[in-house]
Amino acid sequence: MAELKAVLFDLDGVLVDSHRLHYRSWQQLADELGLHFNEQLGDRYRGMERYECMRIMFEEFNHRPAPDRRTIHELTERKNAYYQKLLEHAGPEDLVLPGSVELLEALRAAQITAVVASGSKNAHQVIDHAGIRGYLDAVVDRYDVAETKPDPAIFRVALDKAGVPAAHAVGVEDAVLGVESLHRAGIKAIGVGHYVKDADLVVDAIRHLTVGMMRRVLE
Repeated sequence: MAELKAVLFDLDGVLVDSHRLHYRSWQQLADELGLHFNEQLGDRYRGMERYECMRIMFEEFNHRPAPDRRTIHELTERKNAYYQKLLEHAGPEDLVLPGSVELLEALRAAQITAVVASGSKNAHQVIDHAGIRGYLDAVVDRYDVAETKPDPAIFRVALDKAGVPAAHAVGVEDAVLGVESLHRAGIKAIGVGHYVKDADLVVDAIRHLTVGMMRRVLE
């Protein structure tokens, strides 16, 4: 059995939940554009790049041609501005998922490295508003890699920052693309929620995950 030396966490939907803020910002943009948007589409956006989110909203959900890339970039920047405004007023009580801090504390007590590997450009701001930076040894975000999940680059960078090989790490994800990214990096995947059936272990919520369960994934 390989010794567990590092845990690589996705951020949103795993340690924190800013999905409500994302949903409200997407809904505001959709209303302004006269587009239909609902929770089902918002759930589908988990782990997905903004450009692809916008394309799906236009083409698949509203049966309208997607704008050109420049316009999509402008629209996604507008959506992110709405999200940033909502995030400014959010605190730990709004963001931190039950059990997250307790798990991070348990990892710290066991001297296991904790790294966030998030495809979001807002990861550092979310971490600060959630008040969990002190529990993390490193953070990798969208600015650190050229390709997004399911490309394995973000988790390979996270392994480098943790200073451990893939065989001594596990990753925790709530999105199918994230689980694929972990597996392509040679890392065992723990899935949170019902979207991640291909993970090596699936739990309903982060509060149900323990250090012992993480260690057993490497057996």
